[in-house]
Amino acid sequence: MPPETTGAAELRLRAAVESSPSGLLMTDARGNVVLVNREIERLFGYSREELLGRSIETLVPERFRGGHSSFRGGFMADPRVRAMGAGRDLFGLRKDGGEVPVEIGLTPVATAEGMFILASVVDISARKAAEGERRRLEEELRQAQKLEAIGTLAGGIAHDFNNILFGIIGYAELMGREKDPEAAAADRAELLKAAARGKDLVERILVFSRRQPAERHPLELGSTVQEAVKLLRATLPPAIELKVAVDPQAPRIFADLTSIHQVLMNLGTNAAHAMPAGGVLEITVESRYLRDSVVRLHPGLHEGPYGVLTVRDTGVGMDAAVRQRAFEPFFTTKPKGSGTGLGLSMVHSIVKAHEGAIDLESVAGEGTKVTCFFPALLPSPDEERTGTREPPAGRGERVLLVEDEPSLARMSERRLESLGYKVVAETDPLQALRTFAARPSDFDVMISDHLMPGLVGLDLAREVHNIRPDLPIILLTGFIEELPETTLRTAGVRRLVGKPATLLELAEAAREVLDGEAGAR
Repeated sequence: MPPETTGAAELRLRAAVESSPSGLLMTDARGNVVLVNREIERLFGYSREELLGRSIETLVPERFRGGHSSFRGGFMADPRVRAMGAGRDLFGLRKDGGEVPVEIGLTPVATAEGMFILASVVDISARKAAEGERRRLEEELRQAQKLEAIGTLAGGIAHDFNNILFGIIGYAELMGREKDPEAAAADRAELLKAAARGKDLVERILVFSRRQPAERHPLELGSTVQEAVKLLRATLPPAIELKVAVDPQAPRIFADLTSIHQVLMNLGTNAAHAMPAGGVLEITVESRYLRDSVVRLHPGLHEGPYGVLTVRDTGVGMDAAVRQRAFEPFFTTKPKGSGTGLGLSMVHSIVKAHEGAIDLESVAGEGTKVTCFFPALLPSPDEERTGTREPPAGRGERVLLVEDEPSLARMSERRLESLGYKVVAETDPLQALRTFAARPSDFDVMISDHLMPGLVGLDLAREVHNIRPDLPIILLTGFIEELPETTLRTAGVRRLVGKPATLLELAEAAREVLDGEAGAR
């Protein structure tokens, strides 16, 4: 066989470069382009004549160019193969100014003419779009599962809330008839306790039902589970005995509050369905150090301390076939129309997203135990211990109070006056705006409800802020949706206070904005 000529080898190499499904691009040691193939032309919109001889920075978005030149210098100082997809998210700059997400592999090529860098470039726009769609569908599934859980919650919540209202009404009536001051004070304490329970219940429902991106923060696993248990308890049939044991030494974890609530609600609801005739539901939280022998059973875990949530029931249990499919989306043993089959699947997804692991133990007829492992945050600081605080007093400052409910306006006016403020109360936000516009220097602070007919509190705040930008504004709201901090700031709102607010919360908010210590929060 005759030896291959140099010209034939070059032609074969050029054909391979041109037919490659990946973009191939070569630069010299100075970063100037010396070779491109057809896929590079298609990907970036330049012809090869436009690219040859130009700096590689031509294809780098402006915000990355400074860092890119430094990276190129470091690569040339220590040239080595960099695998496709290694490093951070990368973007290329097209001729039309658009950006395209890419993966880039680098190979140093040493020649007699010097060092060259061969870059393999792959357009990953379709993959990024698919990942975005997958995240969207996961969020839709998560929300669908929440709706299923909220449907289950409704009956228990109504029962719990009616009991709370019954207590409020009863103690309020007793206070009106009581002659003994000490007995009246005791009735008042019970009334406030019932109202606090109602506020707490509503807050838990709103936290659970809010549609917002998961945001992870350091959380005390024990107290988080105890809060979620309060909501779960309202949903359980009377025939189910609930036992809760929380180790006070249980660690903090880095987690999303709503997600941890959802894990417990799903596991508790599933357990209740497994005990139609009643039984025992045990929920425990503890600290555990996982050794290598345990960690090896769960890829992704590492030896170390974990917060452990365990939910055990005495229900019907699962056979081997059901256990194998328990975490599959939409798999359910319930009758058609009785559930989406998303509960355990969502629990598995949430725990995995928190770098944790989940164990399922179940035997048909003997109940089920689900154990969730969450990596611990250490060291865990001692809980801050605070005693009962007295509301800070006013110093005669003048308050414009806006509340469209007349009874709430009168109550709020009396509360603020009891603290030492001078109050002008308005039940019509448009009249409040006219009052302020006529005498803007007569007030030191405005406290306004948000959801009001005619003019919502945020719009009223904007109007007032335009008239007098230095006036501190407090907005009261029980609205389910979050108000963005930037929106609040531009409207002049320095504090956002959730309704119903205690006297302490209102007094501290007023003092903070008047003393200049608060931003919009």
